[in-house]
Amino acid sequence: MNIGILLAVALASVALTFVVFKFLLRWVNIENIPQEQIEKIAKQMLKKRFNEAEDELEVRRGKEDRRVKQLRKEAVRHEEILVEREKKINRRSQSLNDKSSELDSRERAVKDNSQRVEKTKVRLETELERISGLTREEAKKKLIEEIDEGIVNYEAKKIRQAEKMAEEVSEDKAQHILVESMQRVVTDYVGETTTSSIKVDDEKVKGRVIGKEGRNIRAFEKITGVEVIVDESPGSIVLSSFDPLRREIARVAMSNLIKDGRIHPGFIEETIRKAKNEISQEIKKNGQILAEEAGWPGIDVNLLKLIGKFKYRTSYGQSLMSHTVEVMRIGAVIAAEVGADVELVKRACLLHDVGKVLTHKVDSPHHHISGQIARKYLLDDKLVNAIEAHHLDIEPQSIEAVIVYLADAISGSRPGARKDNYEQYIQRIEGIEKAAKEIAGDKLADVFAIRAGRELRVIVKPALVSDDEMTVLAKDIATQIEQTQSYPGNVVVTVIRETRTTKVAK
Repeated sequence: MNIGILLAVALASVALTFVVFKFLLRWVNIENIPQEQIEKIAKQMLKKRFNEAEDELEVRRGKEDRRVKQLRKEAVRHEEILVEREKKINRRSQSLNDKSSELDSRERAVKDNSQRVEKTKVRLETELERISGLTREEAKKKLIEEIDEGIVNYEAKKIRQAEKMAEEVSEDKAQHILVESMQRVVTDYVGETTTSSIKVDDEKVKGRVIGKEGRNIRAFEKITGVEVIVDESPGSIVLSSFDPLRREIARVAMSNLIKDGRIHPGFIEETIRKAKNEISQEIKKNGQILAEEAGWPGIDVNLLKLIGKFKYRTSYGQSLMSHTVEVMRIGAVIAAEVGADVELVKRACLLHDVGKVLTHKVDSPHHHISGQIARKYLLDDKLVNAIEAHHLDIEPQSIEAVIVYLADAISGSRPGARKDNYEQYIQRIEGIEKAAKEIAGDKLADVFAIRAGRELRVIVKPALVSDDEMTVLAKDIATQIEQTQSYPGNVVVTVIRETRTTKVAK
């Protein structure tokens, strides 16, 4: 606020006082007051008010001067700061200009060096091609071959290290678990065949079985679907069929016919019907036995009937019921040892081969059929995977699924558990050898499947296969066999590389 404004305010205040004083005089009785005294009082009041206005003006002038000085002081300080900042900016700008010039100089130097290096590189490449006698492409190809060989050697080294580590860490533990499991499971097994024999005390019974002009035997064979052989061996009648269930029904019916003595087409039909009912009850009883073994009292009735037929089905000559009981017991012991779900393992072991009951009706691998049956009865997904993954063509998704695979492999691969017919044996041996031939190709010298197909000896050409490549080749052949072949137990792949030198002394 400037001085002029303050002065105007003071004068306005004095004038206002005078006007107020004049206004008051109108209301006061001044007839008795002398004029001089009134003027004197007015002058005194005006002077007093004027003095007060001057004092107030002086005070405000002092405050205004101090504020102006402070503003000038701050303005000077800000100006000094701006000057200093301007100096810093100038110095920084100069520094940036210097660095830019330096960078430009370095960039030119780098370009010059790059050109010199490129020229030197071309000269050296030309010189190397002249010295080595190889073109750029030939040298590149040779280098790639050496790198590939190094990778194969590295891969073989890593495979050996991994195998050694796995053996050191897991062999003792695995042996302990498996041995404990097998020791705690004791099962008896008698090989099944495609024939059943019924003892006959009197040879005259055979005549009654045949009947007049063979009508009895024809009626029996037509109803049962089983071949009856009466003249092959003395003292017995042989029933032949590839279907164990039909053969068992025929055996029960024939035993009852011989025991009763009345043998004619009408009684044969009635006896076979009774035998079917008897076997049906036996199937249900067998299913209950297996369900109790698995600890599964609430199993579906239709599933119970399917697993009850295990007794009358065989796989490689092995009774399916005996095999299932054995797998359940081994699986339960392994699951308990490793802390897995014992109940789930036993149920998966119970149903893992249920598809074999329907393989004559459904054209599909039995373990796939087993998985389809499990899904049909709305079983848990984890249980379904454990059932259908026991041949590893379907990825196991839990430790329980792996345990089912191990238990099945142990049961099927133990000595005496299974029998092969001639055709199946030849097919398996040829399939294993073919897998090795496909992988080895021109490197193969010879291949032999030995120990009933449980070991594969692969003899390679030493000039085409190095020691490190042998390890990789053995792994590839084993993988090919796993993916393409069906076999019980394990197949050990042994790759042999041998160099012989023969001289004749004369």
